[in-house]
Amino acid sequence: MRTIYSLLLISISTFCYGQTTQELIDIGHRNYELGEYQEAIDYLNKAADKDQKNPEIFYLLGVCKSQLQKNAEAVKDYDLALALDPTYAEVYFEKGYSLFALNMLDEAIEAFDKSIKLKPNNAVAYVNRGSVKCIKGDKEGAMKDWKKAEELGAPLPEQECEI
Repeated sequence: MRTIYSLLLISISTFCYGQTTQELIDIGHRNYELGEYQEAIDYLNKAADKDQKNPEIFYLLGVCKSQLQKNAEAVKDYDLALALDPTYAEVYFEKGYSLFALNMLDEAIEAFDKSIKLKPNNAVAYVNRGSVKCIKGDKEGAMKDWKKAEELGAPLPEQECEI
């Protein structure tokens, strides 16, 4: 009986405290997909405590924080992810969105530029960059980006770009 109790105690403590970094990331990602952003952040923070060199953790933290309208915090997480992997196109894309939400339009365009350079077939990046250009008054740049996005199969935004 004592052996069974010991095994049960070890199993419970391993489950609660012995999760691998990838298991924590997976749980965080599932919470994100369910719209449970704060819970996702909690698990991803635990993953970050175990592995400070995994850019996916900081990318996902940024995405979750962005969903909670914590875009300044999201940008910091994206910067951490990019310091670990400067070729992570999706991070630049999401960073562009957060910068746009913070009304940092030039920086948003720069982030979308980098995302497009790394992943030139990302139609949504062209749509978003074009939208920011339109807001900034660059009608020609916006129309060029939207045309490229349409060529790549993305629907055009329903906004007019008038100066």
